[in-house]
Amino acid sequence: MRTKIMLIGALLFVWSASCLGSKTVNILDYGASSGGSDCVQALQKALEECRHYPGSTLFFPKGDYHFYPDYGKDKYVFVSNNDEGLKRVIFLLEDFRELTIEGDGSQFVFHGFVNPFIVEHSSNILLRNFSVDCSRSFHSESIILANHARGIDIEIPENYPYRINNGVLLFTDGQREEQRKTTVSKVSVYPYGSLLEYDPVKKETAYMVHDYYLDGNPLPADSLGGRRVRIYLDGLTGTPGNVMTFAPSHRNYPGFILTDSRNIKFEEVTIYHSGGMGIVGQRTDNVSVLRCRVTPSEGRLVSCTADATHFSNCTGKIELGNNLFENQKDDATNIHGIYVQIVAVEAPDIVVTELKHSQQFGFDFLKEGKEIEIVGGKSLITKSRNKVLEAERINKSLTRIKLTEPLPVGTGMGDAIAEIRAYPEIHIYGNTIRRNRARGMLLNCRGKTVVENNYFHNPGAAILFEGDASFWFEQGGVSDCVIRNNIFDNCLYGVWGEAVIDVAAGIHEEREKSRYNKNIRITDNTFRTFDKGLLLHAYGVDGLVWKNNKIERTTDYSPVRTYESPFKISDSDHINIQE
Repeated sequence: MRTKIMLIGALLFVWSASCLGSKTVNILDYGASSGGSDCVQALQKALEECRHYPGSTLFFPKGDYHFYPDYGKDKYVFVSNNDEGLKRVIFLLEDFRELTIEGDGSQFVFHGFVNPFIVEHSSNILLRNFSVDCSRSFHSESIILANHARGIDIEIPENYPYRINNGVLLFTDGQREEQRKTTVSKVSVYPYGSLLEYDPVKKETAYMVHDYYLDGNPLPADSLGGRRVRIYLDGLTGTPGNVMTFAPSHRNYPGFILTDSRNIKFEEVTIYHSGGMGIVGQRTDNVSVLRCRVTPSEGRLVSCTADATHFSNCTGKIELGNNLFENQKDDATNIHGIYVQIVAVEAPDIVVTELKHSQQFGFDFLKEGKEIEIVGGKSLITKSRNKVLEAERINKSLTRIKLTEPLPVGTGMGDAIAEIRAYPEIHIYGNTIRRNRARGMLLNCRGKTVVENNYFHNPGAAILFEGDASFWFEQGGVSDCVIRNNIFDNCLYGVWGEAVIDVAAGIHEEREKSRYNKNIRITDNTFRTFDKGLLLHAYGVDGLVWKNNKIERTTDYSPVRTYESPFKISDSDHINIQE
């Protein structure tokens, strides 16, 4: 009976699409099959068919579809806040117009070192009703057995293949050379860069634990028999019975990369895993993520190995509505711009700029006609505005620009430049954000931002306002932000934040003058807290209202902080706190 209902549903979908005059391309008609066989070549044929018919729907009847690297497309990609490189791409959507990918509840399983989706120079793309997972996760997990004088003993479950090679622990895909399909599948080691402990009962980062970073070196290890391993790292400890996770050393394999596109919508898409961020949007206009889930698949504690969503230099509207973001290895979202640093002044109106952070290399935004702001590199105070007359990209990090006006006195090397653009309107509502490493969300956009009716349970700050021109080089500074009717449930049970709502910035000079964030209103929220920690920390703010917020005390965690007041505010103007 269930099979008949599914078949009728699929036929109704195809019929309704045909009535609208659009072409429905069924993946099964191009040689794909549900099961374990590779669907990449069938996918490429079907996508080419869709390209010829703008407005098409690529339809996957409900099933499990597998995608291997062997016939994937190669593309060198620069990805904001992830790692650049030559990517082996499965769904490569370049120059598409009016395309829907309808999954009908299907599971898409990706094998090996691949990037599932790249959308570039495309518009009106709807991704709907499917899940994304990896046959072998890019992170690994283990059960802590005991502490010893120089580290811990662990047991590694079978779904995380490993070997001890020359006295060090290596995680692999578990395949022998004779099992590999072709030579492109030879890479088998899954490198790790840090360790973090999780509570398997609460399914969240363990109470007040911190990351152990490895500086790119695999851990010395001995076999203890079976799948038990002794690893050596001075200072490493853990609670027996908890889970020690091994995060990948790079962010090479985000789930979805959106570049220079517009009107991209996700509906009811589940991301079980990605080797980097879940959804990354850069220089893209209008992105909606609705009724989606970022959550680990059965048997794992980690979903995405970085942010669930992330947006850089986007425009239009960013809408995150009624989603579940849980167990990712970084924030639920970060919305910001990009700074470049002035590294040479060749003439009063000619400067050389540099992208300073390696995960921003290749991020082009300084183009002819672009309006820019120039800020103090250490104060973040806007010094002047200007316009790019000419731009010459020297390499992936350096760009020479000629300005329409000469630099004003006092501006030059060490200062930073960002694009003045149509900052997006942000609406974040109805989401559940919980059990991830680090913070809930980073709000760093100058467009109107509304955060309402969300549930937060994060080990660090639930909401962080940031921005700096000294490390990440992310342009922030909100100008109109409303935070209302949210529940902040026992946040700050970890080490990644000073307050539940933390209004900060990388202001290292002239802090008494710099007012980087403006017009923040925090009203009608509920804060459930287990200690007397900070609910609000802020500096460098002009205009902040705290009103009609309710505080509830809990005993869900052991108290760790005690402040006389839940508010810590300095170097700010026009602050209105109504307790």
